[in-house]
Amino acid sequence: MKTSPKLALTLTALAASLYGSQVFAQTQGDTQTSTSGTTQLQRVEVTGSNIKRIDAETVSPVTVISRDQIERSGQATVAEVLRNLPSNSGSFGESFSNSFAPGAAGISLRGLGQKTTLVLLNGRRVAGYGFAQNLQDTFVDLNSIPSSAVERVDILMDGASAIYGSDAIAGVVNIILRKDFKGLDLTASGGWFEGKNDYRVTGAAGFGDLAADGYNVFVTLDYYKRDLVLQSDSEFTKSRDFRKYAGGRNFISQTSGGTWRQLSPTGALTQNYRAISDCNGTVMTGPEALAAGLINTATNSAAVVAAQSAATNTFCTKDQNSQLTALPGTERYGMISRGTKQLSGDAIAYAEVGLSRVDTNQTFTNPFFAGTTGLAPGANNTVTPYTYNITFAPGVAGNPFASNARYVGALNDVGTRDTSIRSDAARLLVGASYTVGKWDFDSAMGYSKTKSSSNSYNLMPLAGTAATFNVPTTPQPPVPVSTSTQYNLDRWTTNSQAVRDGLRITNPRKSTSDMSFIDTKANTTFGQLPGGEIGLALGAEYRREKLKDEPTALATGGGILGQGVTATNGSRNNVSVFSELSLPLLKSVEAQAALRYDHYSDYGSSTTPKLGLKYKPVEGVLLRGNWGKGFRAPTLPEISPSVATFFTSVEDPEDGAVRNVSGLFAGNPNLKAEKSTSRTFGVVFEPTKNFNLGIDMYYINWRNVVASRSFQDLIDESCPNGGPNCASSSTIIRDPETNFVTTILSNYQNLSQRTTNGWDVDGTWRIPTSYGKFTLRGNVNYIDSFKEDGEEFVGSNGGSNTIPRIRGNASVDYDNGPLSLTATVNYTHHIRQLAAAASYFNVQNPAFQNGVLPEFVRSHTTLDLFGRYNVTKQLQASVGVLNVFDRLPPYDPGFSSTSLYDFSLYDVRGRQWRLTLRYTMD
Repeated sequence: MKTSPKLALTLTALAASLYGSQVFAQTQGDTQTSTSGTTQLQRVEVTGSNIKRIDAETVSPVTVISRDQIERSGQATVAEVLRNLPSNSGSFGESFSNSFAPGAAGISLRGLGQKTTLVLLNGRRVAGYGFAQNLQDTFVDLNSIPSSAVERVDILMDGASAIYGSDAIAGVVNIILRKDFKGLDLTASGGWFEGKNDYRVTGAAGFGDLAADGYNVFVTLDYYKRDLVLQSDSEFTKSRDFRKYAGGRNFISQTSGGTWRQLSPTGALTQNYRAISDCNGTVMTGPEALAAGLINTATNSAAVVAAQSAATNTFCTKDQNSQLTALPGTERYGMISRGTKQLSGDAIAYAEVGLSRVDTNQTFTNPFFAGTTGLAPGANNTVTPYTYNITFAPGVAGNPFASNARYVGALNDVGTRDTSIRSDAARLLVGASYTVGKWDFDSAMGYSKTKSSSNSYNLMPLAGTAATFNVPTTPQPPVPVSTSTQYNLDRWTTNSQAVRDGLRITNPRKSTSDMSFIDTKANTTFGQLPGGEIGLALGAEYRREKLKDEPTALATGGGILGQGVTATNGSRNNVSVFSELSLPLLKSVEAQAALRYDHYSDYGSSTTPKLGLKYKPVEGVLLRGNWGKGFRAPTLPEISPSVATFFTSVEDPEDGAVRNVSGLFAGNPNLKAEKSTSRTFGVVFEPTKNFNLGIDMYYINWRNVVASRSFQDLIDESCPNGGPNCASSSTIIRDPETNFVTTILSNYQNLSQRTTNGWDVDGTWRIPTSYGKFTLRGNVNYIDSFKEDGEEFVGSNGGSNTIPRIRGNASVDYDNGPLSLTATVNYTHHIRQLAAAASYFNVQNPAFQNGVLPEFVRSHTTLDLFGRYNVTKQLQASVGVLNVFDRLPPYDPGFSSTSLYDFSLYDVRGRQWRLTLRYTMD
């Protein structure tokens, strides 16, 4: 029987998982010596439970990424390591440069979005990033965590609201930092990719032994710098002409460099074009533009195509990949210090201080003149959009026609619209662990704050533009004919510096997110069941959160062309109490029961239970199952006084025309919490200490998801019988003279439901030989279903996130004395192309598959290599090569017409080299 190539790949990926990292808990109990001289195991707390335990095999599935595995991955940061986690889909990193939360990186377990994954530091919360992603999602920025301070990462692959509270619908990422350190550890590394570089220098120093001296103090420092990578630097986007791909089109605009378009005597646009005199791109004639695929033969009629491709027309084209960011530049400073002091035999005090600064810089295209949209304040706290299409009279500003004309293209000498982002984070924690009777306590108070700011450069101010081109500061279409100008669009090289400065402005934006808390938790054992003592944990927490996102008055007043606005000013308190029981029903059976109550000052209360069961039928085999309820409190942008204003396009039923309108989202104080039900069932095989294999099935039903109604649905419902004479309403604002829609108002509501289920396969096989030790690891996530409001999106990019059916990695470690080697294969299955509009795939050149729409975005496989050698006891050298065969990301314009690939899954940098030197001293 023959096996299909697709099935063979799937079977290979699943088989590779037999050699992967296991989903057991993260730490075996520490050892201590009793007065009789016998060695005993000390109970420790593990991720997924508040009860200290000796047995490391938890009821819930936990994936552990050790410090050694992080190093062997060859990645420069922990954020990039987590990006390759198979269960992570739909997370946004720095490659999402044109986002509402630029410069940050999050994680999205199960493809449910960053807001459903709870990120903890040493089991406790920290303040989120200052800017909300997608206008509403708050999350912890992984870039703010110094990688040198990370001891390991525990990923709880189970809904855990009963243990940790809100945001844990999809799971928990618990980043465990170093608890103590003695000696000196210095590391320097450099990376090379696409002709660019990155650098990293870290240091750790500590003194004092907690057991011998009664104290330990250490500090870790981390510095990282990476060059800006433009699309023109990347092999994938050397050119934005993508006709070499199946169904690909040319994404270079025929007017991007600057082109005049003639108007008829009645003011209508004609198909007569002239390139500007100072074209700094490529001048093409009509036939050349047609051959280059710059004239859309799919959406234009044959008459329009013929007119545009006339030999009398010329276009100024420019490949803007030298202005678009593929990966922003960044510079990061991080420091974490911790001190511990033995107060008595039963009490230890500790304090932690963390500081970080993340600077990010990215670039975008020049301001685009024609079609630039502005916002004018309207009635009832609304805004009205207007399009800044200025008509030029004959002979004005270089108009080459003998009649009125319009300029379409960039302002080439104003400068690119760049953005610099700075995020400063601070964290202070003081606490103590102590014993009272049979109870072990851990109590702490803490404060964390993230201050984010950005500056967007070379934006077009309404006042300066109006003064330069002699038009009103509150224009309404049509904008009057310009009779004179100080700025020459046709010969922009002749413009003075003063005139250029009058056409640009810098817009600052700042936001502050802070959180303070005080908590205590205690655990003990009592009573006796056939399997042993009963474990009990009790705890309480008080937390206060605040978020303030402040736009400038100039932006909110419509003083900047093409600029949307976000604003949030909210705060709330949370009080929670929680309990947990560990019930060893038999030597082979353990049950877990947890209950948590949370009260939020803004929406109300949630009670979440959890039940789990672990069963060992025979030695080396473990069965486990979990059921639980979850909740997510609405984010502060969703529930507090907040507003987000932006531009969008809708089809107006008044006359059937597509219009650019302003959209407005507002916070909704009446939101309820999102709810979830999760189930997991798994089996773990560990016949020997050198082999283990875990297979876990999961199911999550997420309800009352906070979302906003489709603007098109809102406008269609407002005029069910079509136009003319559609009525305005409280949500649909229409121009009183034309009755055309101008603004659509909406707010966040509990609207949606998402359900997903799948399988995690995870395992490790250690093979000691006389030639060294081999360790085979693998991790595969197979998604069986992913539905949004009943519609299936698994294996496609058509839903809220891209959901590959299969993601996995397999690695082989080899260790022999001072030498360590690792090879890792990363695999992402192909996805169905549902997101791209048909116009992206209707190619303008019949030589390229005649416009056939590709059914799939292809699969992606990469190979990473890592080698490390201990030169001396103190000196270590390592080299890593990521993406050895320089595989380019799959072409996917449906994800983003700017990046043309899915940056939530893939890296555009191609092959990467990294060299590291490390020096340690006790």
